[in-house]
Amino acid sequence: MKKQILILILSFYFMSNAQAQLENSIFAIVQISYNVPGEESVIGGIRGTAFLINDSTVLTANHILNSKNYQPNPGFKFAQFWLLNRGKNLIIPLSKDYLKSIEEIDATIITLPESVKCSLIVSECSANLKDSIYNFGHIKDKMPITKAHWNNNLLVIDEYDLDKYVSDKTGTIIEIRKQTINYNDVKLNDITTLKPSFKGITGMSGGPLIRNNEVIGLMSFGFPADSDIKDSVFAISIDEIMVRLK
Repeated sequence: MKKQILILILSFYFMSNAQAQLENSIFAIVQISYNVPGEESVIGGIRGTAFLINDSTVLTANHILNSKNYQPNPGFKFAQFWLLNRGKNLIIPLSKDYLKSIEEIDATIITLPESVKCSLIVSECSANLKDSIYNFGHIKDKMPITKAHWNNNLLVIDEYDLDKYVSDKTGTIIEIRKQTINYNDVKLNDITTLKPSFKGITGMSGGPLIRNNEVIGLMSFGFPADSDIKDSVFAISIDEIMVRLK
């Protein structure tokens, strides 16, 4: 009995440690809009999720962040965007120049100005039905910035806290199929998608779908399409993404 308890404790420790390592490759995408640099009246928060696929490249959903929607909220003149890391205190200011869209798979590639150690591995094996999976996600529109200051007309983040605004899920793959989608912000044509068993919310978009600590998909869209809470969600198969990056 004692041996079984010890095995369970060790298994939980190694699982927790592995997840903590993976969190170093997960980011919340945060936007702040304002009218006058230096003012205290700002608006914004979490837009979605992103993750490293190598030491210099971050992947997110195109409908979350692209060169066209890299702009202030309606009624505001200026906007700044950041990647805030889940696992450690790491703040990466973004520029529109870092972004490259692959709209046909709802993906945006973010090229980082400096290298960041990637703990995630892109799977070389296709997904299968009943695979156990999980994903890292966030809650859209929440404000995780706890301390910031203005410097040379730019907002500088000093501290942030994402712990209250995570939306991580676990489950299994219950469907794999080609889909054609024509929404205002997501347009797919015969693209392989993976459907997990869990429900979702909009802030999960752009996050990784993971099996055995390897990425097998990019969280993309869900139904109902016009609701923040999704009864069903779908990820773009990582196979569709990697073939377009080669």
